[in-house]
Amino acid sequence: MAEMNQYVSFILSDERYAIDIMSVEEIIKLIEVTPVPKAPDFVGGIINMRGKVIPVVDLKNRLNLGESEETPETRIMITAIKDKTVGFIVDAVEEVLRIEPDLVEKAPGVATSIDSNYIRGVARTDKGLIIILNVNKLFSSYEEDQLMGF
Repeated sequence: MAEMNQYVSFILSDERYAIDIMSVEEIIKLIEVTPVPKAPDFVGGIINMRGKVIPVVDLKNRLNLGESEETPETRIMITAIKDKTVGFIVDAVEEVLRIEPDLVEKAPGVATSIDSNYIRGVARTDKGLIIILNVNKLFSSYEEDQLMGF
């Protein structure tokens, strides 16, 4: 039997996405995000989590899917991107999925409104298609340098 990969699935604009579970440190309810003057456009602000300042990115906005609206299901996924901790605001977190690698197809074969550089692949599941994001490619090296300032 093939080794299964695990992903955390979440919702953005009624579409299902997922990221590798190894990138997710924790998932928290939406808390107040403090805006930062002169922050890069992609940074919505910062949060203080147990004494650690974490930049927060609205993932919908980052992927050009519009602005997030706060609902009771809105969450912040605390993720590790290379050596930096970053929070991503998502509409809702669904579940942890176990997906066989051969069920994941390469991104270019799929029509999607987001930049294919961000996409690791698309998985076919019993609940439909899930776009698997590569969090390490969501930011350019210049943007990563800007994130290091937080």
